[in-house]
Amino acid sequence: MANDPAFPPFPADTLPESPPSRPGPGWVETILILLAYFALQFGLGGGLGLLSQTLARAFPNAVPVEADRLVIVVILTLAGAAAITLALVTRRWGPLLRDGGPAGIGFTQPDGWQILFGSVLGIVAPLAGGLLTQLLAGDHEVSQAVSTLADNAHVGLRIALLPVAILVGPLVEEVLFRGALLALLRTRFGDGWAITVSSLVFGVVHLPDLGGLWYAVPNLVLVGAFCAWLRVRSRSIWPAYACHAANNSLATMAWFS
Repeated sequence: MANDPAFPPFPADTLPESPPSRPGPGWVETILILLAYFALQFGLGGGLGLLSQTLARAFPNAVPVEADRLVIVVILTLAGAAAITLALVTRRWGPLLRDGGPAGIGFTQPDGWQILFGSVLGIVAPLAGGLLTQLLAGDHEVSQAVSTLADNAHVGLRIALLPVAILVGPLVEEVLFRGALLALLRTRFGDGWAITVSSLVFGVVHLPDLGGLWYAVPNLVLVGAFCAWLRVRSRSIWPAYACHAANNSLATMAWFS
């Protein structure tokens, strides 16, 4: 895969040599840090939501309307969960962060063409995945929870939510799914199985945000597969991040249409 000459943005002979990989993430620590990220979202979201309701009851004329408060809670929740999770990753796997090998997280310098190619794939993925979702969903509407919240919020808060949805969320998810999880699977089962399994996990964990609508999962699995392939092919996490960010950017356009 890494030596396939059919993709000019990724010529094997121009890829930087990575240092020998250290032992990669283990099963227990990888699963725990994935669970910690979603537990942090649940805990922070619940706590901030309760605080929002308390302030609304105490000062009904001095706080934003409910839709705006919910978006503020989402921004603070995702930013807080991401910051804590990335700190945990750095503390636990610091030596692996700049390792581009199979066991590394992949914060290595990419080529500009790799970033561009990843961005293009990030736009192609939702277009192709949207057709697949439409085929599976039929007449059913598909929407993520954060999109529903943004649709009802003030335009200023929609804009404030953009950096979290486009930059922060993709960064922490790439570190977890195309960094730790992919490294765990690559070192044990090889690239093909690692890309497949990590993509499936990436799609399934988003089911709660999709309201349990299973027919929207294949779209996310496709995005996950593109991102995982980019990570393996480029030996860097940044093209996958560009793909993920471009995908989310396209999705957020609906907030302003």
